[in-house]
Amino acid sequence: MNDLGNRWLRAWTYARALDVRDVEGWPLVHVGSATRETELVCVEPGVEAFDALMPQVAGDPRAMLTVIAKDIGPYTALDLPPGVRVDRDDETLMIGSLSAAPPPEIDRRFTTRWENIGRQLKYVVEHGDRVAAEGYVGVLGADAVYDAVETTPAYQRQGLGRHVMVALTNRAVERGASSGILPATAAGRLLYESLGWEPALAMWSLMG
Repeated sequence: MNDLGNRWLRAWTYARALDVRDVEGWPLVHVGSATRETELVCVEPGVEAFDALMPQVAGDPRAMLTVIAKDIGPYTALDLPPGVRVDRDDETLMIGSLSAAPPPEIDRRFTTRWENIGRQLKYVVEHGDRVAAEGYVGVLGADAVYDAVETTPAYQRQGLGRHVMVALTNRAVERGASSGILPATAAGRLLYESLGWEPALAMWSLMG
């Protein structure tokens, strides 16, 4: 399972063309997004090593520290130093076997389009000038990484999330992918499990 976490990290940073440098033996990813500037990612680091990394993000509200592990219980039991808070505690790294399939039909009031965003493909479902749902996929070798698959609240429970996932999967399979990896929130897990994906590793993120 350690390899799965590292496969996701390699494919995710490749797909988004993110700069990665080493900090005390762990990859520091320069995300540069609205939610964070950097993310220090550790796959099964051990409690002592993870604890020692907390000063790297302490006091910096744009710095994230994430652990990926089969069991995050020992990590969540740590006392957080001043200037560090829990940011995400409901994410799961999931994996799925990919195969092409016809996308589920959606209401005719929706239109769809594709965009090339660097090494990623973006699929968008729109209602007039409003984005109803969207998602990204990138491929590295046999692995496809899915990113920011979201349905606007006003359009939820209309099958759009499933439609987006199948459309992205078909393009990933065309590009040679046979396995998919993504970090899912508790709410998102229901969709992915209904598509046959399985939870593999837990994720826990801290912020300064």
